[in-house]
Amino acid sequence: MSSAAALLLRPTSATTHPLLHLPSPKSFVLRLHPSRRRLPVPRLSLTPTTSSNSNNSPPLPSPPHPSPEPAAPPSLVANWSPPRAIWRGLSALLLAGQVFHRVLTGRVHRRNLLAQLRRVGPGSAGVALLTAAFVGMAFTIQFVREFTRLGLHRSVGGVLALALARELSPVVTAVVAAGRVGSAFAAELGTMQVSEQTDTLRVLGANPVDYLVVPRVLACVLALPVLTLISFALGLASSAFLADSVFGVSVSIILESARRALRPWDLISSLLKSQVFGAIIAVVSCAWGVTTHGGAKGVGESTTSAVVVSLVGVFIADFALSCLFFQGAGDSLKYAMG
Repeated sequence: MSSAAALLLRPTSATTHPLLHLPSPKSFVLRLHPSRRRLPVPRLSLTPTTSSNSNNSPPLPSPPHPSPEPAAPPSLVANWSPPRAIWRGLSALLLAGQVFHRVLTGRVHRRNLLAQLRRVGPGSAGVALLTAAFVGMAFTIQFVREFTRLGLHRSVGGVLALALARELSPVVTAVVAAGRVGSAFAAELGTMQVSEQTDTLRVLGANPVDYLVVPRVLACVLALPVLTLISFALGLASSAFLADSVFGVSVSIILESARRALRPWDLISSLLKSQVFGAIIAVVSCAWGVTTHGGAKGVGESTTSAVVVSLVGVFIADFALSCLFFQGAGDSLKYAMG
């Protein structure tokens, strides 16, 4: 047993007691005077104190802290993201490639394709035909007035037929389809995207491209040429009716002039243009729909943007195809005059 025991405490007041002996003002040691024996009381301290018996060795140096490495300068493209229009355009190209591959391999949902055909064809026929009729009559007013003054009233039918077949009918039909069908495609797919219904299709094992995109693209490619032909026929008929009833140019003169001016290639080029326009409208609308985010506001923005981009694409494609199909000087009006 140790011969001495002490309890190091911090003094609170200068007091005296017959059993306590205070050796110093900084600390006191508990001593038992009656028995003169020091009990083995462990030394406690609430605050670190310096011991008189401690070695006078210097404190161990702390390990040096590693100096922080200098931060690398921020890269110019670290936080850069491409504009939304760029990656949407790339997604449209990628989607077009997927649709083309699935059509070649025969992966087409036929029942959904028939439903979309009824929607694009008969569902849009009324608006397309009404628009074509009034466009034909508006052009008739301008052509008949000017050509009659020049004594070229026999060539009015040929000019109207060429304008309707080569440009007006496919472009007007495409504009109507973009406004009616393209906006519906973008809104539907955008709503499915923001509500995660496309993810549900993937969980169920169905590919959204096969089930949603391919039928819509094929429906536009197949239905727009038919609508274009009907619009051309109705536009020419309304033009002949207006020329006969208002300006006194016989219907037979209009139709005979149109028959002489038209060539099979004029109608074939019109059908090819309609197919290209239908593909542009469907692919752009579907691509803008499946890349929608932001809730109801994002759906509205995607729908508006899809219609605008589709129309711009239609006009650009019309110019490119016209330059490709009709090169050099033409002689169609020479035959239209009889």
